[in-house]
Amino acid sequence: LMENYRSTTNIVNAAQKIISFDSKSSKQADLRQDMKPMRGIGPQPRVLACVDAKAEASFVVQTIQDSIASGDYKPESTVAVIYRTNAQSRAIEEACVQANLPYVIRGSSGAFYKRAEIQDCLCFLRLLRNGRDESAMKRAIKTPSRGIGDIAYQEFKLYCQKIEEFYQLKYPDRAVPTPFDVLISLTDDRNRSDSTCIVHEAPSPTEFISKRALNRFIPFSKQMRLIRNKAQTLTVADLLSSIIANLELRSHIEAISKSSSEFSDRWSNVIELRRAAQKYSDDGASLSSLQEVDGDQPAETPLTNFLDDVALVTDMADDVTDPDAADKRLVVNLMTIHASKGMEFDGVFLIGNEDGTLPTKLAIIEGEGSVALEEEKRLCYVAMTRAKTHLVMTWRREVSAFTGNTFTTMHPPRSRFLDILVGKSGAQTKASKKNASSSSRKSRTTIDNEMTSRRSNGLRPSSLPNATGRPTSRSSSSTFPRGRPPNGIRRDMSTASPARISEKSQLKPARQVQKGVSTTLGSPTRKKKLHEIQVRATLHGKSSPTLSAKARDGSIQKARSPKTERKKNSNSPLSSERMDSTWFYPIGSSVVHTRHGSGTVLPPPTSKEMLVRVQFENGSKQDFPANGQDLHLY
Repeated sequence: LMENYRSTTNIVNAAQKIISFDSKSSKQADLRQDMKPMRGIGPQPRVLACVDAKAEASFVVQTIQDSIASGDYKPESTVAVIYRTNAQSRAIEEACVQANLPYVIRGSSGAFYKRAEIQDCLCFLRLLRNGRDESAMKRAIKTPSRGIGDIAYQEFKLYCQKIEEFYQLKYPDRAVPTPFDVLISLTDDRNRSDSTCIVHEAPSPTEFISKRALNRFIPFSKQMRLIRNKAQTLTVADLLSSIIANLELRSHIEAISKSSSEFSDRWSNVIELRRAAQKYSDDGASLSSLQEVDGDQPAETPLTNFLDDVALVTDMADDVTDPDAADKRLVVNLMTIHASKGMEFDGVFLIGNEDGTLPTKLAIIEGEGSVALEEEKRLCYVAMTRAKTHLVMTWRREVSAFTGNTFTTMHPPRSRFLDILVGKSGAQTKASKKNASSSSRKSRTTIDNEMTSRRSNGLRPSSLPNATGRPTSRSSSSTFPRGRPPNGIRRDMSTASPARISEKSQLKPARQVQKGVSTTLGSPTRKKKLHEIQVRATLHGKSSPTLSAKARDGSIQKARSPKTERKKNSNSPLSSERMDSTWFYPIGSSVVHTRHGSGTVLPPPTSKEMLVRVQFENGSKQDFPANGQDLHLY
């Protein structure tokens, strides 16, 4: 029971580091901490930063496709994308569709656009697009419940048939009103000249619909008339927000949810749907015309484009796998952490590792040591240990938050669980761990706030004070590109090339930078000796000592061989090879090169040096040093 035959040593060690950090003593926690991995060392887990959810999804899909092309993943391989909340699946699903990569949703939630709350919101848009969509009409009538039963609906349906027969007989050259047009006509003034009105000599609704049923249909008719009128002026995203607000869909979703956690999950999906519609905002009003083409097919509008894209994603989710297909392909598994329990995969992508997502906002509010935060830590452990060989953890620099009727771009810090992975190791007491974590987070927040302020003023990170309060060197060799530097990473990187600085030296919390260490080093020999001192001190879990005059003069004792130190720390969860340029240049971010122009950051190349791979507007791809001066973030 104490032996792990699933995951490699590096994955188990990384997961144990998270579950054991500042953890309340429990039998189950002790068992996890003492778990002995029985497989080989395996590849190191990777931690990468992406600019937003779209870039994160594109990176995951592209990485999977590259692994398939290289032979690392075969058709029989198992790959999973794991996330904390169901709403995160939408970006991954769309990226899979665009790349023609088969996928399947595991768990009870199903595909994003097939979830009940999503269908409840989309039915009104579908009815606007096609007034003869009977399934959309039935769902709209019951969202929320309006007291319109089956008998009342059958009466309304009979009235629609009579209107159709009347127009075919009396006005064969005119377009036959759709059931949606008939619904709106219940509140029409038939004496007014309006193309959507039923002519005044048409049969009256009171001849076929009972008075009680008609009284239920009239308020619904008024609501749908308002929605149709707004569709002429509002974008798809704004129209969707108006429908949610005017029809009180939030209350409806709360009513169909069995618990507060289920409601939170459902409402997150609705917000994600609103975010998906946001990309059509530049196309103008949802419906530019009420006229239909060929009777049934509406004209191309932003609304029809949005619904077509939704249908495309939904259809691929239906047709993803055929067990008898001759050309079997690798199928990606998408699931939440809860749904992944008990499963195992050759490769796992754990996405959305930022504070507010994993762990959740509610857990963070409850504070360190709380039951909720400990549960989030266990969930992270579970997700990581689903991986047998390959583990990639990504986090987003930008996350959209829905406030009121608008989206606000937030810049959350990376997950505190990632901080544990790349933070200082060594034996510490629970109290010292807690204090260190708190201090690190305060220092990081202070620096990030200053970074944001200075970025808006056009200043570079080299002008920032470090955690000790002293400004870092302004020399070109120690200047990093604009854009928020990774949390907890030293800013005086001129002490050695990125390839030579060990992981723990690079990722040493900023508060441990010593006041006495000058960033103006002089000769390369002194740089090398200073680097050796920092590596030796860091690997022993101590802060770098203040250089004495003797050390500055070059009279330094021989440092321990870096090769010996790396061997001694070979089981460190994240090695220096896994520290890459995405901490400075998130995947998907826009950059400008002084000579080559604008481009987009791609996943970094496999190299011992810290390189940034950029694809420029002309299609060319080039690699640049992360600490170079020619590349800048927008």
